[in-house]
Amino acid sequence: MTEECTTPAASAAERVGPRLKELCGKQRITVYRLSQMTGITQTVLGKIIKGKSVPTIQTLDRICVALGISLAQFFAEDELPGLSEDQQEFVETWNGLNAADRDRLMQIVRTFQ
Repeated sequence: MTEECTTPAASAAERVGPRLKELCGKQRITVYRLSQMTGITQTVLGKIIKGKSVPTIQTLDRICVALGISLAQFFAEDELPGLSEDQQEFVETWNGLNAADRDRLMQIVRTFQ
């Protein structure tokens, strides 16, 4: 007897949409900006956020790349195990930076080593 996946697409949509909205809010990224960063239309992103559409893995990967996170981080809880509140804040701030700002920040951090 094989085990079937009992999670319907509606459940996936209910989880992905709010998580995407949360991550965009934390990074202060609008749907318009995310659309520019990913090449995904605002209409499609809006449907995903509202839970009316479930993105493909490829689409979700493009979104994650734009947000500077992995697919695993997308589905992980906010709390990062073993990190203090200050460390978690640093990671969240890091995730909100673009590549150039990340490079500058790493240069600053390296001066303290």
